Amino acid sequence: MGLMRRVLTILTAIVLLLVSLGIGVFTADLPFWRRALQLPLAEGVYLPTAVLGARDRAAPGAAPDAIDAATTPEVAPEPAFDALVVDEAADRARGAGSRALLVMHHGQLVIERYFIADDADTLLPATLIARPLAAMAAGIALAEKRIDSLDSPVSRVLHEWRDETRGRITLRQLLEETSGLEGGGDIHGLLRSSPLSDLAALPRFATARGVRMLLGNDYESSALGFKLEHEPGGFRNVSPANLQLAAVIIERTTGQPYEEYIDQKVWRPVDAGHAEMQLDRRAGMPTAHCCWLATARDMVRIASLLATDGRLGDRQVLPPGWVQEMSRPSRVSSETGLQLRRLRIEGEDAVSATDGEGSGFWVIASRELVILDVAGNGDQPQDELAELLLRALTP
Repeated sequence: MGLMRRVLTILTAIVLLLVSLGIGVFTADLPFWRRALQLPLAEGVYLPTAVLGARDRAAPGAAPDAIDAATTPEVAPEPAFDALVVDEAADRARGAGSRALLVMHHGQLVIERYFIADDADTLLPATLIARPLAAMAAGIALAEKRIDSLDSPVSRVLHEWRDETRGRITLRQLLEETSGLEGGGDIHGLLRSSPLSDLAALPRFATARGVRMLLGNDYESSALGFKLEHEPGGFRNVSPANLQLAAVIIERTTGQPYEEYIDQKVWRPVDAGHAEMQLDRRAGMPTAHCCWLATARDMVRIASLLATDGRLGDRQVLPPGWVQEMSRPSRVSSETGLQLRRLRIEGEDAVSATDGEGSGFWVIASRELVILDVAGNGDQPQDELAELLLRALTP
């Protein structure tokens, strides 16, 4: 009897310990499960967020006199675009489910159309600029000599990877998406429905690194946990860890939170207004590869830097020559650069970026033409819009 009592006491203690550990793990991971149980996530549901531009421009909905008119681009009719062509482009965009179509030419906003219920103050999904912004920030940190080289092994900064193969990855490979790091699983497939709808897939959902990079409460730790799928520099394989690690490198080398560095070095210098970046936790780290909200006007401002070698008027925002570096073909693909797609449109060299959900921007630097299409349909970006508008642009 005494032996049985001792066994039951030991078993009870083990069960209580396991329950306590389980409660502790769940509580520590509460932000992840709170977000997970809200799936499928509605636009803008991510909390908390880091706010950009709030010190310079008022938030959407503020009184008109709260915004400096000098920082707000006015739409200037451009005689180079025939009104019928503009209407055709707008009809195509509307028919494809677009929410906004904006065009800048020689620094002037010449076309601005919104569809459904959106307008110039609406915060729209802005993932398509999140990735190029990371490359822009890296170029500025390089010019400031915070980062010594794009081609140095990341282990110089990511000491967690010292003395292992991942430590030989370079910042260039992170920005080119050729690091060899795993993609993180079927992220979009796992996020389309509540994890409780398929309990058999729950363990895969909870452990998928790509899901953790969207819903987790420690993006830095999640990114550092990604494994190699192949030798660094072998071929292009997009991974959410690549830009998150680039952001970690920027934070560690500059001594500033990533969102503050972006805000100070790029966002505010182009007079961009209120925007939001998803954080992993309060006072935590933002996502670098997705989950931004910004106005269409501010998105086109950022893209316009690629048409002017990083200048906004007389202001040099990006280091001279950095846009050319971003636009240069990667070492494994002639169709991509540093977070940019390279293509030819009507015989002109162009660069583009997309968000994987149908939105895209196109920049034809030789014509100082920037086209932004914010979509919400999940389809491929509409290259034909850029082709149509460029054809209609008189030399």
